[in-house]
Amino acid sequence: MMAKRLTVLAMLALIACAAVLTGLACNNAAQGQSAVQQPVAAAKVTMGDIDSALAKGPVFVEFETAECGYCKQQRPISQQLQGDYAGKATFFFVDANENRDLARTFQVTGVPQMDVIASKSDGKYTYIDKNGAPSDSIGASRFMGLTQRDALKKALDAAIQAKASA
Repeated sequence: MMAKRLTVLAMLALIACAAVLTGLACNNAAQGQSAVQQPVAAAKVTMGDIDSALAKGPVFVEFETAECGYCKQQRPISQQLQGDYAGKATFFFVDANENRDLARTFQVTGVPQMDVIASKSDGKYTYIDKNGAPSDSIGASRFMGLTQRDALKKALDAAIQAKASA
């Protein structure tokens, strides 16, 4: 009789532990799920929006998708730069799935992709490449994949300088 009680108590303890662990796992999964659904820009962005922003200064465009793991890592880096360059450059976070025409214009083949545009003159855009040099080529000047802050900062600084001297 005593052995049966001990067995029942042991089983109840195991069930209680399993319930607690399941609750923790579900809670962690729910928290992870909210991180997965981190918001990306869903509003439509047009070349007109970019042109309007270029009238004020350089433009930083980041193409991303909600499903992209590297995008979730890139976004905080870019948002920190957005704070650093407030009033100096305009930042657009563009959902490549929601803005397919713009993604096609920027020749997006993967995400995240970042582009730094210094200016527009005579209908042509001047982009800034990884070395901080001006370029008229989107393909040659884009930043692909997870990109560190310093590389993007170099391009943004060059864009601000190019805009000031134009």
